[in-house]
Amino acid sequence: MSTEESFSQGSARAIISFLKSNVPKSNIENVEGDLKANFGLAKKRSSTKIRKPKKKKVRCLTRIQKKALGFYNIPKDSLRYIDILPLNKLWTDYICEVLEIKDSIPERNSKNWESFTQTFYKADLHGAYMRVVESKCPSYVFKKGICIMDTKNTFKILSEENIVTTLPKKECVFEISLKDWKLTLFGKHFCSKPADRSNKKMKNYLYPEL
Repeated sequence: MSTEESFSQGSARAIISFLKSNVPKSNIENVEGDLKANFGLAKKRSSTKIRKPKKKKVRCLTRIQKKALGFYNIPKDSLRYIDILPLNKLWTDYICEVLEIKDSIPERNSKNWESFTQTFYKADLHGAYMRVVESKCPSYVFKKGICIMDTKNTFKILSEENIVTTLPKKECVFEISLKDWKLTLFGKHFCSKPADRSNKKMKNYLYPEL
């Protein structure tokens, strides 16, 4: 036994005897056991530390990798409009809950209009039924369908004829059908990823021009 270990054990015995002479008699039997359990008296700490295995970081696919794997490619004949209709019903329920719409939407001059527009700007548009009402490219006008993909610069919609069309946001003005209301949005104000829009604030005053 080394000198250090002898000193450690002697110190432990001194502490235990001191406590036994000062605690109530009913607790004397528990003194030594409690000290060993809580403080580990007379035990030498191990010099070797147990290293916990490092957790591996989960790496998500980048946008380039997703594109290479074909995540953004939707074959024209792979979807049917009738199969997407439930998505539109889910979106309608979702947007009404998010915007807190019950019987009507706020008037443009009301105090709730800014909150309404900011919330709508941040909302997810996958499943929304939209129609192009104005565009710099005349061939896009009157194109309509359910939004099946919202990217930074485009909306992809599926028409009732089961045709997938890619619409450039910056070039178009869209009309979104929500129950009995029609909401007009300028695509150039939505030129960002849906995840990025949720953290942004839309400007209060925007010029309604293409």
